[in-house]
Amino acid sequence: MPADPKVIEFIEKALAAGIPPESVLGVLSARGWPEKELYDALAAHYQRLTGVDVPRRAGAGASAREAFFYLLIFSTLATWTLGFGYLAFALIDHWLADALFSGFQPTFETYTITWSMATLIIAFPVYLLISRIVIRETAANPEKIDSGIRKWLTYMALVIAAVIFMGDLITVLASLLRGEITSRFLAKSFVVLLLSGGVFYYYFGGLRGTEATSGSFNRDRLMAALTLAGVVLLITLGFWNLGAPRAQRQIRADNQRIRHIYQLSTDIRNYWNAHPSQLPTGLDQIFAGPYLDPVTHAPYEYHPKQGSRYELCATFQRRGGHRETATGPDPWAHPAGHYCFQLDAAMMQPFPQLDYSE
Repeated sequence: MPADPKVIEFIEKALAAGIPPESVLGVLSARGWPEKELYDALAAHYQRLTGVDVPRRAGAGASAREAFFYLLIFSTLATWTLGFGYLAFALIDHWLADALFSGFQPTFETYTITWSMATLIIAFPVYLLISRIVIRETAANPEKIDSGIRKWLTYMALVIAAVIFMGDLITVLASLLRGEITSRFLAKSFVVLLLSGGVFYYYFGGLRGTEATSGSFNRDRLMAALTLAGVVLLITLGFWNLGAPRAQRQIRADNQRIRHIYQLSTDIRNYWNAHPSQLPTGLDQIFAGPYLDPVTHAPYEYHPKQGSRYELCATFQRRGGHRETATGPDPWAHPAGHYCFQLDAAMMQPFPQLDYSE
């Protein structure tokens, strides 16, 4: 955008009158003229005097490229920090279990951990890569430290980060006020303060710095190393808690078998109620299906016993369900391998919780 002719005219006459350039620019700046327009007008004046265009440094006007990189940095920053926080919260809930706040937590926890781990594995390397590119470009072009785009987007990201972290702290405090155990509150608060403190320390420090120095570069490398170590540690703990994908598939298959067994027991009980004192001779007599093993596709075993008692059998890949429930031992607990549940058609079986990880 060309400089305003009135500004150029004023600068030329003021300089011709012997007024120093700093005073001229100061007066115009006090009247509300943007600094960039003033320097453009001053450049136009010197170009006319010398007959030579003021050289422009290569890469000095790549504002769209800058905006793209900073938007990508802050979007991936928000993504991986949220994933880090959710994963840490899920692990804390698992390690510091509180029966009053569990609900359907076991199933939700598994999905939270897997989604959070996937978020960290994808978003964090992208964040590190783009940040490294921007740091190198800033070191090669120190004037980019004072880029308006960089400052605006950084402040916007910090505002969003502040809102997210305040929301997390409010949620954690609300759980404490509802009676959640204090150790869980302290652990989650530490995670929130660690993430928020790291983000604000690094980016506010970057805004305060006005030059690309070796000290600044060392600070970048230190923060990258610390965050990388934290992310790797948390992902490792996530895999340690969940097991390999193969183990997760086995757990899901065993959970499906328990669901089928439970549904078969419900159908057998309905048959018993419809035919007093009589068990079905086979599973083909009840509305049961088809319920087949999800891996082998074989039918489940059914063995009627005396009175209302019977067995339902399946082959499990892992031990599961070894946990006390609110009413006592888990009736759906089972070892790995072939196992038969001893059931009673006259009794309603509890709905399985499906938390069968070791």
